[in-house]
Amino acid sequence: MKKHPKPQAGIHWSVAALCAFVCASGAHGAVTHPIHSELEPTIVVSTRTPLGPERVSPSVTAITRKEIMAWQDTSLTDSLQREPGMVLWSNGGLGNLTSLSIRGTESNHSSIFVDGRRLSPGFGNQYDLGFLRLGAVSSLEIQRGPSSVQYGSSNIGGVIDKRLRSGLGLGGHEGSIFAEAGSNNYQRSGLDARGGSDVAGYSLSGSWLSTDNERPNDAYKQQSFVSRLDYQLSENLLLELVATGFDNQKQLPGNTLNPTPSDYQDTSSWLVSPGIRYLSDELSVHLFYSRAERNSDIFEINPAYDAMWTYLGDFPVSNRIEVISDEINLQVDYSLPDQSLLSVGAVFRNDDILNTNIDTTKPLDPANPYAESFQQIGTYAQLLWLLGPDTELRTGLRHDQYSDYADETTGNLMLIHHLRDSRTSLFAKVATAYAPPSPVDLAYDSDTSTPLDAESSQAYEIGINQSLMNDRLQASVVLFRNEIDELLSFEPSTFDTINIEEATTEGMETSLSYKLDDHWQFGAGYTYLRAVSNRLNDPRTSTSGDAAKDVPLARRPRHLAQLSARYRMSDEFSCGLQAIGQFTRHDIDPSSFLQQEAEDIVVFRLVSEWQVSEDWTLTGRIENLLDQDYATADGYPALGRTFYVGAKMDF
Repeated sequence: MKKHPKPQAGIHWSVAALCAFVCASGAHGAVTHPIHSELEPTIVVSTRTPLGPERVSPSVTAITRKEIMAWQDTSLTDSLQREPGMVLWSNGGLGNLTSLSIRGTESNHSSIFVDGRRLSPGFGNQYDLGFLRLGAVSSLEIQRGPSSVQYGSSNIGGVIDKRLRSGLGLGGHEGSIFAEAGSNNYQRSGLDARGGSDVAGYSLSGSWLSTDNERPNDAYKQQSFVSRLDYQLSENLLLELVATGFDNQKQLPGNTLNPTPSDYQDTSSWLVSPGIRYLSDELSVHLFYSRAERNSDIFEINPAYDAMWTYLGDFPVSNRIEVISDEINLQVDYSLPDQSLLSVGAVFRNDDILNTNIDTTKPLDPANPYAESFQQIGTYAQLLWLLGPDTELRTGLRHDQYSDYADETTGNLMLIHHLRDSRTSLFAKVATAYAPPSPVDLAYDSDTSTPLDAESSQAYEIGINQSLMNDRLQASVVLFRNEIDELLSFEPSTFDTINIEEATTEGMETSLSYKLDDHWQFGAGYTYLRAVSNRLNDPRTSTSGDAAKDVPLARRPRHLAQLSARYRMSDEFSCGLQAIGQFTRHDIDPSSFLQQEAEDIVVFRLVSEWQVSEDWTLTGRIENLLDQDYATADGYPALGRTFYVGAKMDF
């Protein structure tokens, strides 16, 4: 197994410099505008500074709390599947691994944050979107495309930031209690509340979920919570605390060709992050520390063989995976006199990784543990410059230093121009991004004679936003291209992690929303995506060592379509229908591990809501309305038609 070098001395000096910088910045602090205001919505994910919706590109989306509630979204998966450029696939029913590809990039090329705090992606550097509940959410902000300048490594695909509600300034308390039941012994209940005064505020949500799903050994239980506390020390100084976590108990059914009737996994994850903000008319300082921990205990029954491949029987085997991350993050925003905003920031991150047995396929062999520690320090600067009343230039530069990899510098440049008379906005952007190998890449790299290189990308995009009919019609189009070098891939037949020479994802995203009147509202999205790679030693290559050209990346449909319609019959009753289709795609055969053409998918979802009284609301929804037999990941069938009914009491 590859032995990683110890952290370099330069890292330790960098940490000392960062700590000194943090202490010095904390001496003066800053905030530019009221700390929490819900009167004028802003979007933060694009630049890590609040921007009005009219100033963000069509590659940025904010899914509001109102929309999340209207569509009865229960997890991040439900909300993201309606967005163009977002392809999701799942290993079966609720609670199984759900992966995300943004614009055709890998599932570990995007990061998920809660109020700017990075959640732990676990051993595989991949978030399970189905685990992440939407309690206490104010909005979900999505940035498609490279985001390394603002958010660091592993953001070749993009960023998702769950923004939490604040109770500061609410002047009272409000909340709701809900319960829901449905097919496959599905049960879900919880509490969502917030309250506060001009000095202090809180927002919290807790939920419990249980379901049997449809396949044997596929039951799932989860308890989750999220909370935010704010305390106003003075007119300009604010203390904050963000905390979130979940605990999952999940049976693992395996794929249809190789079912696993006894396997299961217990996973717990939590994040605690205190912070401080200082705001004035010219200066904003945000400093926070976060600690995130993710633990998984996995139990399997696996066959054992001797040296002659004689079957010896099935034996239990288990392992524990721990990922502990500590991060210090500082951002300073300063308003310059020439109508521009300068942001500078620094981050230090330490990840401690432990896997007690990375080879559970050999239950009679001694455990094969993996343990490493990784450090990263990054500094960045960003300038938002108003060149005129209708033109804005944004540029940024970031440098990251790693304990185990070479340093990396990334940058971006973006130009925005508004044609106010026609209510049109034009955007153009070029950016680079960087993703070092994840712990799972390193741990399962069977051939250490070929060291792994970090992935890098260069991306281009142009887009247009158009508003018509007094803002009742909103439309956008984005053309994008992402050139990824040294893309990492795992070969199941050889148990070797390799760098593919290059990959390209390119295409077009379009979205449209139309409010016909007070009763009808429509939405549509379409993504054309070409995601291919040049793979060495591909099984379809006739000459060993030659690269197979333009091999489609698995589970990236050439065409992704989303349609939705909502009808409000009265102030008390409304319903909605949405359809999601994936067409012309490839998948991985669970038996041969070779790629093959996969079936097209079209899935419908129906929701309804009846406000019985001022305090009581009844809900109902049908997933997979037409009872389609399909799988977004071959060998892991999705649930058939399922029914859910719920009740909510507001207080």
